[in-house]
Amino acid sequence: MKKYVLLLLAAVTVLGCTSMKKSAYKSVDQRNVPERYVKDFQRNRPEVKDVRWEMADSNTYFANFKSMDNDCIMKFTRTRVDTYYLVPTEYAPSNIIDFIQEKYPESKINRVYILDSRNLKTYRADIQNKNEKRVLEFDLNGNFNKEIEHDN
Repeated sequence: MKKYVLLLLAAVTVLGCTSMKKSAYKSVDQRNVPERYVKDFQRNRPEVKDVRWEMADSNTYFANFKSMDNDCIMKFTRTRVDTYYLVPTEYAPSNIIDFIQEKYPESKINRVYILDSRNLKTYRADIQNKNEKRVLEFDLNGNFNKEIEHDN
């Protein structure tokens, strides 16, 4: 009987681990990140001591960190640096939530964030309806701008 209980417990553990959502990117040690990206991160965020790096490809890296208890991501490429400030859905502007519920009633909001790209800040919402994903862009007042081609 003990063997069956242990076998069942092991199977549940394995299934639980395989169903956990994982990042689409490879986790990398900071030593393996191009030096220019690390120096740029340290120059822009000297207060951050705990950063987790991920690699999308040989030219695109993500620095995941917390700033003032907010989850943030900096995306580094050869030509630019984008910063994503993740916004809990309950703190997103209500007109963004209302717009999504009205125009995309079958969609689920995966995440809302403020994107700072080339000194232009916008809200973005990643939504999903079954297998279809969309990225919607809003201004800082929560007014809809456009649908974005799905990017990283």
